[in-house]
Amino acid sequence: MTTKNLKILLVVSIAGLFCFGNAQRLRNLGDLVLAMEIIDREYVEKPDKDKLYQAAMKGMIDSLDPYSSYIPAESLKQFQAVFEQEFGGLGISLDGLPRRERLTIIATLFDSPAFRAGVKPGDVILQIDGVDSAKSEVEEVSKKLRGKEGTSVTLTLERANKPEPLVIKILRAKIEVESVLGDRRRMDGSWEFAMEEDTSIAYMRLELFGEKTTEELKAAIATVRKECKGLIIDLRDNTGGLLVAAKDICDMFLDDGEIVSTRGRDDRIDQRYYAQFGTEIGNSVPIAILINEHSASASEVVAGCLQDRGRATIVGDRSFGKGSVQNVIPLDAGMAAMRLTTAYYYPPSGRLIHRRPSAKPEDVWGVSPDSGCQVKLEDEAFLKSIERFRKRANPTENGLGKPRSMTDSSDLVGDSYVRKVHLDPTLKDDPQLERAVEILKAKMGNP
Repeated sequence: MTTKNLKILLVVSIAGLFCFGNAQRLRNLGDLVLAMEIIDREYVEKPDKDKLYQAAMKGMIDSLDPYSSYIPAESLKQFQAVFEQEFGGLGISLDGLPRRERLTIIATLFDSPAFRAGVKPGDVILQIDGVDSAKSEVEEVSKKLRGKEGTSVTLTLERANKPEPLVIKILRAKIEVESVLGDRRRMDGSWEFAMEEDTSIAYMRLELFGEKTTEELKAAIATVRKECKGLIIDLRDNTGGLLVAAKDICDMFLDDGEIVSTRGRDDRIDQRYYAQFGTEIGNSVPIAILINEHSASASEVVAGCLQDRGRATIVGDRSFGKGSVQNVIPLDAGMAAMRLTTAYYYPPSGRLIHRRPSAKPEDVWGVSPDSGCQVKLEDEAFLKSIERFRKRANPTENGLGKPRSMTDSSDLVGDSYVRKVHLDPTLKDDPQLERAVEILKAKMGNP
């Protein structure tokens, strides 16, 4: 057989294999269309074609992994609003399956409807308007809680140390989400980022990685840059957000080198991200990053990168282990979307962050604290740390206002509250934060 004939045979064989594979895909697609047509024609009651389509899309995508999903038209705006950091609702952040067994409130926005109504982090949502919701999906519940300003929703909550559920009615309002919080809130609603424990240490708590997070963090650092000798970045309970925000935040503390890479099918490298010259604080300023078992995704990008590059000390407990990247792909002319896992991400060391379903505790996954920096919190201690921060986030409780000569009252006097002693002036109710401060003081030469 001549070389020419061999080439022709090879081309024909490849074309045949392509046609066979394509025919298989078309046959499966044809079966799906046929099934929908038969249902539409023969089902005992006339079905809704749009619902059939959405159910098919949802079932197909949901079967892939817990993080891929179909986003129908009625949910797309709410989904986008989370990262845009503005929406109508109650002002709470939620978490649930797969990270938590029950639907749990992890944060309440200061002066939001939920905050004013007395909703607290750690509360478990049992019912929404009388309908059981404890094990509902976060996306489904978020949709129920958001809505037109002025409309109401009733939550039935389970709270630790309370024998009976709490029933709270809340009016929705326009919510502008802040994603970077500080050590304690001032009376005007702004944050004090210099720690009360040691004003040379700055504390910044990131609630999520949204479109405004990078600029918020830059602005926060600018307020303490001159006095800052150490920095704590608190990523506990931060379940993630935008990869680009995580990448940009890492770049704020690195002059060069790799930040993170993403790898798709067959371990092919899709993208490598590198730091650009210039930092927001000096490289001599030590950084401690707080994580826990609910720190996931973009939080793990930041913690993993700065740990691998030797720029930060990781304190707390091992992170969740969500090392996958989801792309949002428009469908239905942009009216709906598909959130699809397209890659895994890897920090500079190349270690695996993603926890696969078969992974065991002894396997490598997630981000682990540095040696001597692991601090596990039992449930009671965890709740105490949440309550401590809640009080410091409320200026009427922490007393951070204009100081006055009077000290025997905490009532409103004139245009400000009288300063009073903090309910928790120490770090004893937050051992993880306490350890981070100890580490930074040692690095700063001030043990």
